Amino acid sequence: MGKIITIKNNKGGVGKSTLSKNIAHGLAMLEFKTALITSDAQNDSLILLGGWFEGGKGFKSFVQTGNEIKIKIRENLDYFPVETDIFGINLKNKIKTTFTHLKDSYDYIVVDCAPVFNILNDVILEITDEIIVPIKLDKLSTAGITRLIEKAEGNKITQIVPNLYRNTKISKEYFASLANFFDNTGVILTHPIPESVIEEQLSEKGKTIWETQSKKAEELQSLYGDIIGGIIND
Repeated sequence: MGKIITIKNNKGGVGKSTLSKNIAHGLAMLEFKTALITSDAQNDSLILLGGWFEGGKGFKSFVQTGNEIKIKIRENLDYFPVETDIFGINLKNKIKTTFTHLKDSYDYIVVDCAPVFNILNDVILEITDEIIVPIKLDKLSTAGITRLIEKAEGNKITQIVPNLYRNTKISKEYFASLANFFDNTGVILTHPIPESVIEEQLSEKGKTIWETQSKKAEELQSLYGDIIGGIIND
């Protein structure tokens, strides 16, 4: 049975969608059958992968009817578009059933979890196997991660990913503080992923970090490889 990997932070602007697309495509390239889902009707992950959702039926319809609506976006990688993030409480059990079906069909289901509170997110956090949290090394993000750890789903957090990293004194201080906080907790604080022009350029072209031969991308590929290794070896 497959595993649900949720990319989650209650704060926007931390690079969740970029992290999600690179992790999902990396797993797919390792020949794991992978599904990518977002809980945000903007479908940012799909756009960053060079796709587009024209509207119409999507994940909510899938939940209601059991009929899959998906887009093959890469080899071994399917995207499930979301037409709305409004799900009634009456659909909670059907959402769970839908994810059980997906776990029977895929090795990994990567969820780009929007920073909003709704029924879909509530169910995802209840049933997810693990949570990866991208953060910026600043005051608000580091305060937010400690609050997230204290929540019920905190015990599902496996990796904290400092993202969009700038090599400044304050960033180094926050990283050291988090390293101390998570020492001996079992939660991995990964090496920071630097803010990168090449990542921005690839996203504009609808590509992932794995779809370039540029030497400048090798450091990022290595960092993402470590994150994916943490998922596979968990």
